[in-house]
Amino acid sequence: MTHKILIVDDERTTVALVKFGLAGQGYEVITANDGQEALTKVEAENPDLIVLDVQMPNMSGYEFMGELKQRQGIETTPVIMLTANETMQDIFKLEGVKGYFVKPVDISKLVENIEKCLGPNTIDWSS
Repeated sequence: MTHKILIVDDERTTVALVKFGLAGQGYEVITANDGQEALTKVEAENPDLIVLDVQMPNMSGYEFMGELKQRQGIETTPVIMLTANETMQDIFKLEGVKGYFVKPVDISKLVENIEKCLGPNTIDWSS
């Protein structure tokens, strides 16, 4: 079964790199450039996992998480955060995200984390 991943980031270079890396691993990849567009795509596409940037125009990653939690049927979609800030781990845990990565993203580690999220393994926050 091919898993569908939604990448949400306003930096087109990041989106292109992550999309290329995930598609190369066999994932179906859809993209959005801000939180509002992402909410529309989550409802229409029902992704298995979301890779979400924190700082975006129109709706930040935090605002997106708040909206996602309020929408039945999609509120439990796993989210992995992308950030430029290395000290955000505790906040992300409180938000219920399944992992976070500091930009630039190491695609192999991101894929490893995605596989943990979509499989039966528990998440290792030490990576």
